[in-house]
Amino acid sequence: MNIENRTLKRQRNSYLPKSPYDDIVRIKTERKGMGKLKGMLILFVALLQLCVLATLHTLVAVAFQSYLIISVVLDVFTCLYILGSSKNGRSKAVWIMLVLLLFPVGFLIYFLSDENIFFRGSRRRYAAVLRSSQGLVSGCECGALPPVTAQACSYLKNVTGYVPYKNTRSKYFPSGAQAFDDMIARCAEAEKFIFIEYFTVAEGVLFERMLEVLKDRAAAGVDVRIIYDDMGSSGRISHELKKQARAAGIKIYAFNRLVPLYKIGMNYRDHRKITVVDGVTAYTGGINIADEYVNEKRMYGYWKDNAVRVDGDAAQGFVLMFLRQWEFVTKRPFDYAPFLNYHDSVKKCPEREESGQGVFLPFAAGLEYRDPVVRDMYANVISHANEKLYIMTPYFVPDETITDLLASKARSGVDVRIVLPGVPDKKYVYLISLDNADKLTKSGVKVYTMSDAFVHTKSVLTENCAVIGSANFDLRSFFQQYENALYTDDKSAMEGLALDFEATFPECIQRQYMRARSGVLRSLLTALLQIFAPMM
Repeated sequence: MNIENRTLKRQRNSYLPKSPYDDIVRIKTERKGMGKLKGMLILFVALLQLCVLATLHTLVAVAFQSYLIISVVLDVFTCLYILGSSKNGRSKAVWIMLVLLLFPVGFLIYFLSDENIFFRGSRRRYAAVLRSSQGLVSGCECGALPPVTAQACSYLKNVTGYVPYKNTRSKYFPSGAQAFDDMIARCAEAEKFIFIEYFTVAEGVLFERMLEVLKDRAAAGVDVRIIYDDMGSSGRISHELKKQARAAGIKIYAFNRLVPLYKIGMNYRDHRKITVVDGVTAYTGGINIADEYVNEKRMYGYWKDNAVRVDGDAAQGFVLMFLRQWEFVTKRPFDYAPFLNYHDSVKKCPEREESGQGVFLPFAAGLEYRDPVVRDMYANVISHANEKLYIMTPYFVPDETITDLLASKARSGVDVRIVLPGVPDKKYVYLISLDNADKLTKSGVKVYTMSDAFVHTKSVLTENCAVIGSANFDLRSFFQQYENALYTDDKSAMEGLALDFEATFPECIQRQYMRARSGVLRSLLTALLQIFAPMM
């Protein structure tokens, strides 16, 4: 059965209404073109600068042989510094290996890449933003919540300041097309403001639809603001279109502009996916604003994604996320109060009724916090699963904490399932993802790959809760990127995600791991890639 027929079969069997995008079945392979060329040029210039520094350092070492002894001492002290740092175990091992292999310039390369030195200014700016916006939103008291939710709530409140909410309804979307149809219709009703923050904003059919609505709302006096990541959107949104949007009254800013310099900060990207309308409706999930996310453009087969909509108090958490990032990007403090429903005291949540209205915990993660918030939240969810644990992610490159927890849960009888793409977008990461997931099958974890599809959904479901957002199960999302998600025990959101998983499993192939049949060359390549996985 060819891709088109499989896609049409999947659409016919869908348990939710069709979107206009679902009728589009043409297959295209469209790449980023100029964006990739720009990125490669910037990377080349940055590496050239690093090579020049390394060469000069080596020439000094050769000219002054006594300096070689100093280099040895500095490399040893650098390795000790790395061992005592807060980096995860895999990153420490890779950096120590590189420092020793790249003698006598290893210590120089490491300290040029140390976030505690060269990202310190940005950390100070974020600290100022967090201090000035502290206490502007209030929600439920954690002690009034069910035990499992209360523990997640306490962690998030203590580490990030984000709080849980009730008085909120949710709607789950198992595809990007359905989510964007709903989002565009809701934006057309905006009266006060529209906040949009995405890793990728790309020209195309989808963005043209959204832009027309945003222009109309801006002309009506609605405050429209967009943040896009400069790497994720590189070469995909033209200067002319941005100029056109600004002329229409839309405020648009790039996060962390790409520059041809060797800067550790270039590795830290805004991977969040947020849309907020009037402070009462918010969307998040795996989706970005680009045609492949609604299957208007086919790059890697069928694009499987998701999103969730919240209406009510929980939208305030997403407003706060956006405003903090907006202040950081624009470098201009402003008053958040007009965009937030400020409360003088913390609201106490009433006991939940039999109807089962849940608790909603929107949260952000990134370099503004010292703790690996995404990793810790995933670990919390996994540790409390006693019946089932379903994970859907495009990349599976976790650290030892997550891997050990998943293996332990499967051995204890929990139904642990991981859904990965059947068609990769980055082949080298895909090899690592399959290798990591396959190793867990020995512990009883069930691993699935979705046929003829690229899975971009980032979600976790247990019998207790669901997590839906922008964060992958990989080291970049855990330690290097700005992410966001929604943690909830709301029955409606959980049932929607559960139906999505149940509809996806039949479209997948369950993997059976046999290491001996993987091939010597493939095994060697995978082992080599695993060494550098923390830097991917």
